[in-house]
Amino acid sequence: MPWKPVTGQIVIARLDGQVREVVVTAWHRYSGAVKVAWPPQPPTVFSRHPFSTSVGKTEIPEAQYEPLDPDAFGAATKD
Repeated sequence: MPWKPVTGQIVIARLDGQVREVVVTAWHRYSGAVKVAWPPQPPTVFSRHPFSTSVGKTEIPEAQYEPLDPDAFGAATKD
């Protein structure tokens, strides 16, 4: 499986024309891309539709994000 689940890691990326800090949900072993918790959803959406949310589905290529803590990110994504 090429996507490795990741928890507790934050990257800085340009989303919606702004630089944002976003939470990483998965890392692609071969391309280095990440899936992030974006777009943010209000809590009521989670409680009403827990399986239909798009959070965690936005992919960012490796060249377009910067880990907030590179050492911790490297340890979390190490195979």
